[in-house]
Amino acid sequence: MLFLQRVVLLFVCVSLTVHSLSSADDRNSETSKLDSKPADSKKDAQPEPKKTSRAPKPPEVKSTISASLRKPAPESVEELIAIQQRVQKVVKQVMKCTVNVRVGGGQGSGVIVTKDGYVLTAAHVSGEPGKRISLVFPDGKTVRGRTLGLNHAADAGLVKITDPGEWPFAELGSDNSVEQGDWCVSLGHPGGYHRGRNPVVRLGRIVVKKDTMLQSDCTLVGGDSGGPLFDLEGRVIGIHSRIGPSNTWNFHVPIGAFHKDWDRFVSEDNFGQPPQAGGPILGVGGENHPNGARITGVAPGLPAEAAALKVGDVISSFDGKAVKGFNGLFELVQKKKPGDKVAIEVLRDGKTLKKTIVLAARE
Repeated sequence: MLFLQRVVLLFVCVSLTVHSLSSADDRNSETSKLDSKPADSKKDAQPEPKKTSRAPKPPEVKSTISASLRKPAPESVEELIAIQQRVQKVVKQVMKCTVNVRVGGGQGSGVIVTKDGYVLTAAHVSGEPGKRISLVFPDGKTVRGRTLGLNHAADAGLVKITDPGEWPFAELGSDNSVEQGDWCVSLGHPGGYHRGRNPVVRLGRIVVKKDTMLQSDCTLVGGDSGGPLFDLEGRVIGIHSRIGPSNTWNFHVPIGAFHKDWDRFVSEDNFGQPPQAGGPILGVGGENHPNGARITGVAPGLPAEAAALKVGDVISSFDGKAVKGFNGLFELVQKKKPGDKVAIEVLRDGKTLKKTIVLAARE
């Protein structure tokens, strides 16, 4: 019991501070609609951003992550302290380059990734190319910028600081350096910029890794959209995109989407079709398990809750097929249609339960 008390205290220290918003609507809003005066087109005329055709490259450095930070779970107080110290180092390193992005009356987040002021954000935050925007640093300093290209399909957007100067920036990671189960650190401005409050920090793990998206269990709320997801080297590995039905389901644009189409972003290309709603959904968060996919969260009002699935259950079979990890479960669900009835097998307390679920449509 004493060890568990120490664990709780340490994770309170690691997590730093989380700004909680009580309204469920805040979690579902993609950007925080707070008061923000649009720039005057004549008074605040801005120079065109200087364009570059070369994307920032991931640093070629050896990993400094110790073996204890790569374990599925910490096994001692010392390992928890090591995680805490690493997170504190990353946060100190990247805090200054995590900015609030203001576009018209909406607010989101972003991260500066080059000395001359290129900023990664989400497409639904930046909106159309060519808009004048403002960006706010953690200390309250406000600079002017311009929206550049965006990929609707990936929800990836690029903006550029147009005020002269050199800016603090974070290094980019690569998709190849990210693995399911890795620790990650989320920063952003939930609820929009708050004077006197630094970007809020959350610690979590990569739950799902796919070519088109990352999922973590770092809690996000409205206003976090467009903010950065870092690995424990302090490199940007993702950009906050959308929020799932549970506060442990949070989706990010993988950094590879920016590497792949950097020239199109810089040239203000507006491309890609946004994902269509209506795909099948089961309504669970989960993680890999030797016997399938272990449930770590059950979303209210969705099929998993209707079937009385519980946290800790292990889904071992879906539609007669063995489940191979949480990614495997996700892929099996995606092969179905909303309304399909599917037989599943669940391991609970040493027993196998057989259930039938009816998949819902994703909103």
